[in-house]
Amino acid sequence: MNIAIYCGSSFGDEKIYQEKAKEIIKYLSTKNVAIIYGGSKSGLMGTISNEAMKLNMEVHGVIPKHLANKEILNDTISNIYYVKDIRERKAKMEELSDAFIAIPGGYGTLEEISEVFTSIQIGSHNKPCALYNQNGYYDKLIQFLENCVKEGFVKQEHLDAIIISDDINHIYNSFLKYKAPKNKWELS
Repeated sequence: MNIAIYCGSSFGDEKIYQEKAKEIIKYLSTKNVAIIYGGSKSGLMGTISNEAMKLNMEVHGVIPKHLANKEILNDTISNIYYVKDIRERKAKMEELSDAFIAIPGGYGTLEEISEVFTSIQIGSHNKPCALYNQNGYYDKLIQFLENCVKEGFVKQEHLDAIIISDDINHIYNSFLKYKAPKNKWELS
């Protein structure tokens, strides 16, 4: 299984973010999993890629050429895909991945996982996705999404399709038994 991990190119202010990123990789290293991520060695992106390589996992990075120096390309990983821009990065990561996890990050992480949510909603793919809600990091986003349902902009089935947990074992096992919802037009 190829799992995309979306996360920050920064570490965040709390050491726990880095520690939990390592725990996730350690757990996934016991499964038959390859990591797909943004290609950087900065921040949490570097933490997950370096930890995965230490544990002899296959790691595929997807990075826009113009960010290779700014995000500091991790050239020690298994495979690097150079793309033109962020749009191509997201498309390539979605193509390569069987499942998606967003761990803490900023705008880029939010944009990437939001696009995956949208793809599920409109039926572009049937791949599972998860919010790793460590320390309640995504609580406000979850509240927003619940309000989207309440206000009639998102169907409950599409919110329920997002795996939300702070337990990587639960997330991984949910990936294995995931059943995609019907797209938004089939539910109308």
